[in-house]
Amino acid sequence: MTTGPILDPRVLGRAETAHRALLDAVLGEAGASHQQWIALNISTLSPNELDRDRLVARLAIATKVDRHLAGAVVGELLAAGLLAIVPGGGCPVRATAEGLDFQRRVRGVFDEAITRLYLGIPSEDLTVTSRTLAEMTARIDAELLERPPARRAGWPAAPM
Repeated sequence: MTTGPILDPRVLGRAETAHRALLDAVLGEAGASHQQWIALNISTLSPNELDRDRLVARLAIATKVDRHLAGAVVGELLAAGLLAIVPGGGCPVRATAEGLDFQRRVRGVFDEAITRLYLGIPSEDLTVTSRTLAEMTARIDAELLERPPARRAGWPAAPM
C-alpha cells in the first residue's frame, strides 16, 4: 500500500486553488470572470428554464456570494450578449449563440489541459477522490446552511 498525504482542508485547498488558477487563466485569456463562467453554465445546464431572479439565486448559492453581486454578474452577461432574456411566458434567460460558442471554446481549452494533466493517474484513484470530494462538498454546504448569512459575509462580526 502506498502512503501519501492524508486528505484534509489544506490538501483540498491547494488542489482547488491550482484548478481554479488554471480555469481563471483560461477565462482571463477569453475575457471572462469565474462568476460569469458559472452563471453561463447554470443557464445552459439547468434542466428547467430559469428567469433572471432564479438564475441570480442559483449563482449566489453556487458561488457563495450575495444576490446583489450575482445580479451584477448576470447583468454583465446580458450586456455582453452572452445571455438574453427571451420574451414571453416567464421571460427565461438563455445563452445566446455567442454565449454557447464562448462556452464551447473555453471548455475545449480547459478540458484539453485537464486531460493532459490527469494523464497517468489511475481511474480508481480518480473515482475514489471524486466520491470523497462530493461527500465533503455536500457536508460543507449543509454546514453553511446552518450558519447565519451575516456571519459568513463579514466574519468575525464579534469575538467568538
